[in-house]
Amino acid sequence: MELIQTPLDLQSLQIIESNNGFLVGGSHGGDTVEVKRTEAGLSCQCFIAKVSPDHECEHTTAILEYLAHVPTEEDRPNLSQADADYYLSKLAKLDEVNAANEDSLVKQKERIDLWFESESNKIQRRKDYYILALDNWMHLAGYSTKRLVNGTLKVRSQQPEITVIDEDTVLKDGRFTRIVPEKRTVDKAALRKLITETGEEPEGTTVSMRPHKFSYTLSRKEGT
Repeated sequence: MELIQTPLDLQSLQIIESNNGFLVGGSHGGDTVEVKRTEAGLSCQCFIAKVSPDHECEHTTAILEYLAHVPTEEDRPNLSQADADYYLSKLAKLDEVNAANEDSLVKQKERIDLWFESESNKIQRRKDYYILALDNWMHLAGYSTKRLVNGTLKVRSQQPEITVIDEDTVLKDGRFTRIVPEKRTVDKAALRKLITETGEEPEGTTVSMRPHKFSYTLSRKEGT
């Protein structure tokens, strides 16, 4: 079967060139088609180009003929005011499509975030049951570390959390001062040692005893 080629109608064909390639429209009707420049030549993503053995189509053929007729930028026709207004309308339509896509993205993201938060909360609640049960078992059994088939459980005591609410008051007690360099500051290490050993709460501080830390290590991943 012999293909009959029709001559290129440069007047009705619309081709816009950029550094990346071409946008082809006009006599081909419908949406414009992008043809990219590649090291191998022109590349079009239309259906004909994808199924064609040589990846050629009417769009790449049109561009080759167009470039043959107008090889330099000086030879190419200037835009008319009507062309400019038409291209502006194309921009407006593309902006509308992009805005609709963005609106869809926001709505879908909100739904996905809501779904993910709900699912994560349900999973975490179920995890909390297992963690509490394992934590209690470790204490009742008197273990600090226990290796099991599916991982390792650990229980570690934590240092008390000390908040200096009145630094001047604490500095009056010489037991908790140090010079850094030539500056009188609170020695938190000395504070922690006294509180841990005696349970005393020096003036100017508040002490919150933090619960022990339970952690588990699985064969493939870690959790706390």
